[in-house]
Amino acid sequence: MSWPGLARPPTTCGGATSKVVDGRAKPGHDTGGTIRARRPELVSLDNVTDNPAPRLAALWQTIALRMADLPIYNPKLTVQTTEFRRHGPWTVGVAVTPWFMNVVAIPDDPSTVPLPGGSVSIDLPGGQIEAIVSDLDGFGRIASASLFSPMEAFDDPAVTGVTAVAALNALFGMEDEPAPALDRRRLFFGGR
Repeated sequence: MSWPGLARPPTTCGGATSKVVDGRAKPGHDTGGTIRARRPELVSLDNVTDNPAPRLAALWQTIALRMADLPIYNPKLTVQTTEFRRHGPWTVGVAVTPWFMNVVAIPDDPSTVPLPGGSVSIDLPGGQIEAIVSDLDGFGRIASASLFSPMEAFDDPAVTGVTAVAALNALFGMEDEPAPALDRRRLFFGGR
């Protein structure tokens, strides 16, 4: 099974700023106006363990400060990362920013993947993805595959978080657990 939706190259940087987006003026996209995009809070890089999620989130939050005035930045969203899971020579998770949602794969040995700009096939339990290799300043070599970009279809960080976890579960061949049926006994007596 392939993941064609994951095979698009990531769009982690924006184009030129302008007042008109998609053929019409939108509030918050005029960098000279009084409406300013909400700035994300920073997370300290101190005390980061082997889990790459907090470190990556902190780096993208720093990048978000520079992206906030660009038209592709969605001020309703925040930087989020899922847990990262090991599979073969990769550590894989999903990152959400106000401008993209990407699968992020970190190689155990960066010298075994192509140079930045090249692509790499990553076999995961849920299927194979094609990812673009890049060097993330302050972190190192990663491979990423775009799930969504830009993020204008989303307006709630809770929804992007659930979407990211669902995507990661699908990549690892895990199905989301269905919600238990709610009957009157469960409703009134707490699941007895």
